[in-house]
Amino acid sequence: MPTYDEVWQALLAAFPEPDDVDAYLPALYYSQMADALSGLARVYADAFRDAVYRIRKEGLTSEVYTIVEHFRETRRVRLERVREDYPDVYSELVHLDGRTAQSILGASVLYSQCVEKAGEAAVLEKALITVKDLEEALGAEYTAPYLMVQKSHDRFEVVVK
Repeated sequence: MPTYDEVWQALLAAFPEPDDVDAYLPALYYSQMADALSGLARVYADAFRDAVYRIRKEGLTSEVYTIVEHFRETRRVRLERVREDYPDVYSELVHLDGRTAQSILGASVLYSQCVEKAGEAAVLEKALITVKDLEEALGAEYTAPYLMVQKSHDRFEVVVK
């Protein structure tokens, strides 16, 4: 199997880096190579998954190779057992995450309860209205005066003039 360096050298031989007579040309080359290699990486990842699927489905074996399956571990507390065995700990620690609370109570009810607890000034610093909700309420054509638009750098692209 080729190593990273061997693949890199083969690519450079097949697709040599342009000289830097025009500084834009290497930038364009690297951008296009990055896009091509990203697509190719997906092709190889799909081919790998297909090969492993076939090996496992057909029960194929090798005297040289084996497939090692790696797992991610996720842990979750068994609430009912903690509640039964340690009711005080359960009462102290049990809670809902914000999304779940919002899905149960609704955003406006949750907001009102937070205002009751902490005061409007404290909550107002964190409050929000989604652009989508405002556009649905007012109509998209009327929202511009109420929106702040910030631009942040996303990426560069080299294009032909």
